[in-house]
Amino acid sequence: MIDIFKDYILQREELLARIAQELQLDKTRLERMETAYNTVADLLKKDSDFFNDLVIEIYAQGSTRTGTTVKPINDKDFDLDTVLHIYDPYYKHSPEDIYNALVKALEKDSYYKAIMEKKKRCVRLNYKSDFHMDILPACMPNSFEKEVIKIPEKALKNWSSGNPKGFSIWFLSAANTASEPLLRKNFDSLVKAQVETEKLPQEVYFKTPLQRATQLIKRYRDIYFQDKDYRVSSIVITTLLGQLYQGENSIFETIDNVVKRIKDNFSVAVNQGIRFKIYNPVNPEEDFTDSWTSSHYSAFYSFIADFHIKWQNLKFSFETSKEDYIKLFGEGIYKKALNEQIVAFSKSSNNVFTKASSLITTGAALTNVQGNINSNTGIKNESHHNFGGKY
Repeated sequence: MIDIFKDYILQREELLARIAQELQLDKTRLERMETAYNTVADLLKKDSDFFNDLVIEIYAQGSTRTGTTVKPINDKDFDLDTVLHIYDPYYKHSPEDIYNALVKALEKDSYYKAIMEKKKRCVRLNYKSDFHMDILPACMPNSFEKEVIKIPEKALKNWSSGNPKGFSIWFLSAANTASEPLLRKNFDSLVKAQVETEKLPQEVYFKTPLQRATQLIKRYRDIYFQDKDYRVSSIVITTLLGQLYQGENSIFETIDNVVKRIKDNFSVAVNQGIRFKIYNPVNPEEDFTDSWTSSHYSAFYSFIADFHIKWQNLKFSFETSKEDYIKLFGEGIYKKALNEQIVAFSKSSNNVFTKASSLITTGAALTNVQGNINSNTGIKNESHHNFGGKY
């Protein structure tokens, strides 16, 4: 049976997967959001003024579609981005027409009228739960292309192009180039080594290193830009990771290598006196950095460089990297994931400190007259969830 605490690389990888799993939106929340946009779609299909004669679909885009969701920090609402895909050529309508038709259809319903907020080119529904939904109306570029969309510009006077379905296919294709992910390779051994009560979904070990890497970097982005301007967008992070990923088989290697490649590419562009540009991989005409100022570039590089420095400290041991884990992902998330890992694998380990920590965490620890922590005799120790010692 595997002793994960004797294999730092495997333990670190398993911990990173647990942290990422803890960060992502849970299945119940995702199902609630899916129900929300399907309900809106059903309402629009019954609209006699505009939509009932059209074939339409509402679907998620962004992180929900790529499997890289991250819970907002500080109890903020999750931003669910959706597309109202109208399967009709855009030249039959104006951007203003489809936007106004969406607003009008929702205003007919008292509930949606009460929670609706008009944005520049989309409509936001502010649900009382823990998310809001932005609905971006879109049409087809012609009668043949089913995935590419034409979307209103912010002034609602012109159209621009998009392809959220194509982007997610591109990203997931890149993610699946990993030949033998470390956790998937060790799946049977990891499962057998855990206590009987541990019920982790297979997704913890089977989600790709690229998806996990994206989640973890986005988490530090949220922490880093809490009190800073020019926040780097998720689409920029996701695109760069997808473009520079080379099939690494671990979360750690993916982040370590890709972040270095980002830094190197940025430095090359600066040294050559050219702008560092990030293009949409499924729509080369779209430059995600076209509106960036020098302040945007400075904030972007400072964030990447800062992340890279902290990440280097994770290479050696938990004794030297504990504070960096906390700075990168948050103290609560890190300690919860680490505590759960220790409890899960403590029975398969011969490490006395690990076993004692597991007993204390679960509230099953007793201290005998010799001062040794055990589960059989002595005075009961109070349970806690603030473990941070050696590991």
